[in-house]
Amino acid sequence: MSAPLPEVPEPKQPSLRVGDAERQVVVSRLKSALDEGRLDLTEFDERAALAYAAKTEADLVPLTADLPAQPGNTPRPPVAGGEAPVPAKRRLGDSEATWLRIGIILTGIWAITSITRGEFVFFWPIFPLGIWGLFILGNRLTGRRD
Repeated sequence: MSAPLPEVPEPKQPSLRVGDAERQVVVSRLKSALDEGRLDLTEFDERAALAYAAKTEADLVPLTADLPAQPGNTPRPPVAGGEAPVPAKRRLGDSEATWLRIGIILTGIWAITSITRGEFVFFWPIFPLGIWGLFILGNRLTGRRD
């Protein structure tokens, strides 16, 4: 069981600018709501984009207003210089990134072979990449990433 996420606070000063730590708290709450089935993937993507684009506390509040609160949790104030920056969310998982790298290598081998022969040879990388890609797609559609 994962640790409870901090509750998104009501804005004390709606016009106060927010930083990455406050945005990340909201995105974490949205991710939790996605995992609970309260948001679908499209809603999560839209709200997360709005959270990352938020400039003030008032911009963040509507993003979680219709979600149940997580009682007993209070957000930690960010420590100046004490926290590492939050890395951007990767769109590709490890297996997908590996598939892409191998695809580039195999396509390069195919291209070199075609150039040295002086004609286009059959695009044979379609077989390993296609089969592997189907497994990756199946994992993504069933919710398994890596």
